[in-house]
Amino acid sequence: MKMRITRRIVAITLLSMSTFFALGAAAEEEAAAPSLYERLGGADGLSQIVRDTIALHHKNSTIAHYFTEVDDDVLAGHVIAFFAAGTGGPVNYQGRDMTTAHASMDISDAAYDSAVADVMKSVKANGVDADSAAEVAAILESLRPAIMGTTES
Repeated sequence: MKMRITRRIVAITLLSMSTFFALGAAAEEEAAAPSLYERLGGADGLSQIVRDTIALHHKNSTIAHYFTEVDDDVLAGHVIAFFAAGTGGPVNYQGRDMTTAHASMDISDAAYDSAVADVMKSVKANGVDADSAAEVAAILESLRPAIMGTTES
């Protein structure tokens, strides 16, 4: 009888330990997964995506008028900081919220869609993998109400 109890205790202990180590390994693996910021190429990759996007915006007849009086370097700095902070980068965004920043622009759904298409072209052109690109698209879609002024961000 004592032998059976001892075997059960040993079996339960081994099972508990293996579960603990398996969960620990899974947590380490999850913690080690690169952030979206890293998958976008970190500071350099994100900067290139943003600058490429701004160049596309200037050529895009649907939205180019929004960018005629804009300092591209200042805009790029704000956008890079915003997306770096929002994708896991080492940045603390301190700019205006999206509703305030876009309040006077009267952005339509068509204009927003066109801007998103430019971003996604830049993401693809910069070699971002499909899963990361899908995350970018989801983030942009989640920002639609705030940027279009239909809700606070």
